Amino acid sequence: MKHNHDRAVAHSLFDRTTHPPDRVLLAAVCGLTVFGLVMVYSASFVEGTVLYANPVYYLLRQATGAIIGLVAMLVVQRIDYRVWQRYSIHLMAGTLLLLLAVLILPASMTEVNGSRSWIRFGEGWLGIFSIQPSEFAKLAMIIYFAHWLSRRSHRLGNVTYGLAPFAVILGFICGLVMLQPDLGTTIVMVLIGGAIFFAAGANLLHVGGAALLAITAFWALIVTFRSNRWEAFLDPWSRASTEGYQIIHSLYAFGSGGVLGQGIGMSRQKYLWLPQPHTDTIYAIVGEELGLWGTIAVLLVFVIIAVRGYRIAARAPTPFAALVAVGITSWLVFQAFINIAVTTGLIPFTGLTLPFLSYGSSSLISCLVAIGILLNISRHVDRSSSVTPTAKYRQRTEHATAYPLGWRDWRARLSGASSRRSSR
Repeated sequence: MKHNHDRAVAHSLFDRTTHPPDRVLLAAVCGLTVFGLVMVYSASFVEGTVLYANPVYYLLRQATGAIIGLVAMLVVQRIDYRVWQRYSIHLMAGTLLLLLAVLILPASMTEVNGSRSWIRFGEGWLGIFSIQPSEFAKLAMIIYFAHWLSRRSHRLGNVTYGLAPFAVILGFICGLVMLQPDLGTTIVMVLIGGAIFFAAGANLLHVGGAALLAITAFWALIVTFRSNRWEAFLDPWSRASTEGYQIIHSLYAFGSGGVLGQGIGMSRQKYLWLPQPHTDTIYAIVGEELGLWGTIAVLLVFVIIAVRGYRIAARAPTPFAALVAVGITSWLVFQAFINIAVTTGLIPFTGLTLPFLSYGSSSLISCLVAIGILLNISRHVDRSSSVTPTAKYRQRTEHATAYPLGWRDWRARLSGASSRRSSR
């Protein structure tokens, strides 16, 4: 009877639970989104005036994306998360078609700044309507792998049935993104895949070996094909007028901001010194206008998102829900910290947006939809326990009280659940 009830719920679109979503996570995301609109306007009004004779050009487009994204988030957080499991293959197939379309369609419809990452309709730089498929590919990949791994976690210790097919699927998806080329998104997708694979209960030796191989491949790629960018990372002033220009002016922005900042709207680097400051390097404008305290505040909000997201994963009601929560949280946190590390000169430039803050409707909408799914999962967590979700897994998770984020619990619970399912 319970099995039939679960199936009936999974086949219904909207969630019937009366539990509220995670309010702390919701407040953090909404706060970042609103703050992002303020910073996009502050960072872009100079470029908007120069290029389009409209100081609010970028703000209006970002605000449109924010409205669409927030409405989508509120709708999605009411949709039962199990619906996404049913359509995971369809979502992945549709995403692959879009990624292929980016490579096949004429450059006039897909190319921006030398990268074929967009599908746009209409005239102008970004057209009347445009989407960036790689942003939505992250979410589709998370849902697909969560479904795939939650059904096969008992076989993940076998290279033939675990690591090998997983690596092939992940490699194919990332290969399509890399052909655009989009190195930053490729790196994030590899990290997301690794996080989900680890949380599903994969062999630690396999995870470590794959990580070492990925790092080696990344190093070879940078040294061989992006050597100028690597040299600019090591010594930006040696290429001050080319690859090092952006990081130099990003560092100037942080230095100009000091501890307390110049004040909202008072950045100097946005006056056509720092290229497109409203996109990948918006964190530098935050540092210049709000100072060290402003940058720390942004970091702390992302830490809150990380803690709440992994906490939801630790208490998730099913293996699929746990892996989706791990994937979404890892995506947002990894991408944020990579962007911040790039902007502060800690790693080479990768061209990634800062979630919820950087200009870009596709990025903003996809992140908010992902948060909507995470909020729905939070409506199903077990509120009577500080760790695992359901009684049927409780006997395997007594040790999890020593681990607040419950990472060991995910691995024990997922592999245990799959083993029981396969033995029936």
